[in-house]
Amino acid sequence: MMRTALVVHAHPDDEVFTTAAATALLQEQGWHVVLRVATAGMHGSADHLTASCALLGINEWDWLGAPDQWIDDGGRSGPRTLAAAPPDDIAAAVEQAALAVNPQLILTVGRDGLTGHPDHIAISQGVQRALRRIDCQALGARVRAQDVRAGEALVQRLAPGEQIGSGQVTGCPDDAPLEEMSGAFEQRRRQAMDEYYPGLGSKPLAELIGVHRASSDGLLLRAVFDAAGWQVDRFEDLTNH
Repeated sequence: MMRTALVVHAHPDDEVFTTAAATALLQEQGWHVVLRVATAGMHGSADHLTASCALLGINEWDWLGAPDQWIDDGGRSGPRTLAAAPPDDIAAAVEQAALAVNPQLILTVGRDGLTGHPDHIAISQGVQRALRRIDCQALGARVRAQDVRAGEALVQRLAPGEQIGSGQVTGCPDDAPLEEMSGAFEQRRRQAMDEYYPGLGSKPLAELIGVHRASSDGLLLRAVFDAAGWQVDRFEDLTNH
């Protein structure tokens, strides 16, 4: 019997930055990988989801909840965002998605939202709340503090004196117990990143300074991948908490 993984994210492109290596590995191992995304992103970037999914081993994607139920307003936590939604509403949408596909594994972001984005934190909390009624393992993507520091150092050398990232990407303690999922998927992740942000995955970091603000978390995460590896995702266990 084929195993199913349900991936739950707030925005298009989260599947690239947080779970790309994991989904590619799972598909390679014979899993059926299903993505549910809560918003269309800020710039209509849902148009790029199909191409990204094909690169990252995601067999199908659809909306979490009703289409346009939630919007992305750039982290301002306005009235129609995930961050402003009743937690039970998000949990109910996750539970409905899980009942439809019967996953053996759920992937999402970790408790800190990985970047501290309020929508990411709301999605992680929604999955955790849904686990009260779903018998399934769930993993939340994290980055290590040492890798964030290494990525910050790469950008700082190219943009001295500038703010690096939003300040919300801090990473978890270096000794935190994390599960790793990895494989030879660097090029596929780079290509998927380029689907959303041309060149962000493929161009040298030095060429991206000025095109992308040094304070951009997307640029910082790109640098984190350069420092710590594109081919690995790390997760905390959300199941028993």
